[in-house]
Amino acid sequence: MRISVHRNAAVGTALATLVLGGIGTATAQAAPATYGITVDRAPAVRTAYTGTAAAARCRLNTLTVTRTSMCLDIAARVDLTRNGRPVGSATFTIKHSMTLKTSKLKWAESFTVGKASLVNAGGVRVHVSVGGGRGVKTAVKFPQGSTLGPAHKGSVGYAARVAKKKLIAGPASYRFTFTKAGYTPGGFAYKSAKYRCDDTFWGPTKRTKNPGCVFPSFPPVFTLSRSDAKVRQSANHILDAQRRIAGHPGASTPLHRITDSRTIAAHRRAMCAHVHNPDPRKYDCDEYPFAASKEGGNPHRGSTRIISAGDNRSAGSRLGGFYKSQRVLNGDGYFVHIK
Repeated sequence: MRISVHRNAAVGTALATLVLGGIGTATAQAAPATYGITVDRAPAVRTAYTGTAAAARCRLNTLTVTRTSMCLDIAARVDLTRNGRPVGSATFTIKHSMTLKTSKLKWAESFTVGKASLVNAGGVRVHVSVGGGRGVKTAVKFPQGSTLGPAHKGSVGYAARVAKKKLIAGPASYRFTFTKAGYTPGGFAYKSAKYRCDDTFWGPTKRTKNPGCVFPSFPPVFTLSRSDAKVRQSANHILDAQRRIAGHPGASTPLHRITDSRTIAAHRRAMCAHVHNPDPRKYDCDEYPFAASKEGGNPHRGSTRIISAGDNRSAGSRLGGFYKSQRVLNGDGYFVHIK
């Protein structure tokens, strides 16, 4: 009887062969171990809207949005496995902060892959890619291939292209890939809040506002003050109407802008055609909700008042400026606050 031993260099295991009477019989070879990386991240469980800087109000596993800023903090975990069984782990957070520009098509985002708590998980490397969506180019700066453990900071530059009187919209798409020598890679992907860039503020021949970007899901707030003599009558009328109309349109529920001139004119006629104006040279029929809102034009759920023409037109000019400054487009929601 002769026993010969052969070394399998690929997997580092020994194979013994028993030879009897010139006939070789091989014992079964153990299957090589398989190593992999599995990943998990907590979803952004809810979206929060805040009137202050989003970065100041970030909370874990929450997408926080204002009209021009977003922060997103998520909890993540990487598990190392051997034959499907966990043998090590890394837990950490990823934090994003993005700020848009209402008059520019370029903006920036910063992000941090936070300090990781490691359990038998040394040598795990992270790679990051970011897509901006249709019409948006991205440039990612990050120490690609850095090992989990210490915190690592990165940034993304965004540049959008928008045709005249058009808009583009979409979220950023993040992809995190984790690698380790000898292990099958793993990764996860998720998205930012949806942003929108437009070049829609045009007069007959030229722009009235440069193109820019906002987070359209956030309804901005139009504010008038009763202490401002130029718009005092408009402000008092709006406040009285909000208190009287069920649902408090504009106060507790948003108004929605419309831009079709024929619909706006029809709303104004429906509200003011039969209202007596003692002197149209001095006074206007003021209607609320505004004629240029989806909620306007309903005498049964609206209010009219004869006020100074100068006051009414001053308030209307400020509303138009608000639409521009906050890039409130057709169908966008917004609130009206009287102080």
